[in-house]
Amino acid sequence: MATSDLTRRRFVQGSTAAAGGLALASPLSALAANSAEAKRGRGARRALGYGDLRPTREQGSGLEYLELPRGFKYRIISRQGQPMSDGNPTPGIFDGMAAFRGPNGTTVLIRNHENRSRPGEIPVVVPRGKRYDQDPNTRGGNTKLVVGGRRGDPRVIESFAVLGGTHTNCAGGVTPWNTWITCEETFLYGSAAEPGELPGSGVPHGYSFEIPADATRPVEPIPIRDAGRFSHEAVAWLDGVLYETEDRGDCAFYRYIPDRMPREFGDLASFDGTLEALIVRGRPNFDANTASPGESYPVEWVKIEEPNPDTDIVRKEAQSKGAAIFDRAEGAWSSDRRIYFDCTSGGEAQLGQLWEYTPRGGGGGGGGDGNSGRLRLIYESTSKEELENPDNLVLVPATGDVFLQEDSDEDQFVRGVNRRGRIYDFAHTLLNDFEFCGGCFSPDGQTFFLNQQGGRQTGGETGSDPRNPPNESAALTYAIWGPFDQVSTRDARSNGRG
Repeated sequence: MATSDLTRRRFVQGSTAAAGGLALASPLSALAANSAEAKRGRGARRALGYGDLRPTREQGSGLEYLELPRGFKYRIISRQGQPMSDGNPTPGIFDGMAAFRGPNGTTVLIRNHENRSRPGEIPVVVPRGKRYDQDPNTRGGNTKLVVGGRRGDPRVIESFAVLGGTHTNCAGGVTPWNTWITCEETFLYGSAAEPGELPGSGVPHGYSFEIPADATRPVEPIPIRDAGRFSHEAVAWLDGVLYETEDRGDCAFYRYIPDRMPREFGDLASFDGTLEALIVRGRPNFDANTASPGESYPVEWVKIEEPNPDTDIVRKEAQSKGAAIFDRAEGAWSSDRRIYFDCTSGGEAQLGQLWEYTPRGGGGGGGGDGNSGRLRLIYESTSKEELENPDNLVLVPATGDVFLQEDSDEDQFVRGVNRRGRIYDFAHTLLNDFEFCGGCFSPDGQTFFLNQQGGRQTGGETGSDPRNPPNESAALTYAIWGPFDQVSTRDARSNGRG
């Protein structure tokens, strides 16, 4: 496969991976200009997008769970508690997800389950010998869904667990060799170390794990230890380097450079490598919340000597060496030879920021970018109506627009960003206020898969009968289809709903 094709495919497939060259850079660069305009007091302009949102009936039940623009349809294809092909109930707490091309025209979804050893969770069940941690209260992991059916009628034809015994599997990212990297957003030993939780096994957590898209059974759970032990969120691959975000209020931004170029599943965990943290040149411990949209900073990288510590000190070592401090770095993706990442609580209003890192130079172990680059704040939200706490991001293949999934404390939206840098609403939940996450498009770009995370104590499950409404706190995976190529770039007089 040509490099450009592979790059494009990476972004389309993953909720945190990106590609399409200028397809992503264009709307985000325009967003930077629009954000700067709003900062000067002129107000951020909004786009019409696909039109006003309206309550829309789910194709299986006829019930209304989402508001979508006219012409779009959806089906719930997977729900918490539903029996899977392996005989176990579908685990809850859906999160990051990626879509891959499967056999015979199918789409493969690899989905995270962010179980945290709390009451009411449905665990990811794999054979004992395939569990990373034997502690029964360590309930996280991943499931694989094979989606088939006619166009406009997607259905899961096979589903089973592929990774188990991990903890708080949040987001991740895809690789060019057709694997999903799932990230533990925690620093624990077994299920112990948080108030009110049950005693644990002592097995260390806080790693990333790799899962091949073609897995037919649970995989061997091997942590990528040299990539760091900390509260991981997402990863993005670019030119032999794995960029990593950390979901903490005082986090660093990292990159991992393997000593050889990985080619297949298992290479990342078996190779040695170097973990580094970003520093802003001449501004030690730069506070990212003080930046303004459009500002650009020269940056360097500093080596982390203890990437796999016994205590949660990776970011502290980084900051002792001058690393920049971000506020809950979450989604990460690559496009047009740049890395983009957002900070869910970043900025003066703590409503979210979007950052761009541009590498400089070359070299670096497995083909890295040298030790310099530039960091630019391209967007900062100033109001909930504009955008509230962005998390996952995905490119719309038909238009090059970007869909941002919110993780707010109130109503949950999927917001679009068009090539003029204008924001519009694409989806709004009517069922509950659990976050949208894991958004990704099928390889043909026709179907948008989207998770709603759900809660832990569900009060009973509704099973697989699509005629039964899901419990209000059940986790759901939607398949959404419609005229994705028919988006308007016109400005809307008022399209905010937040």
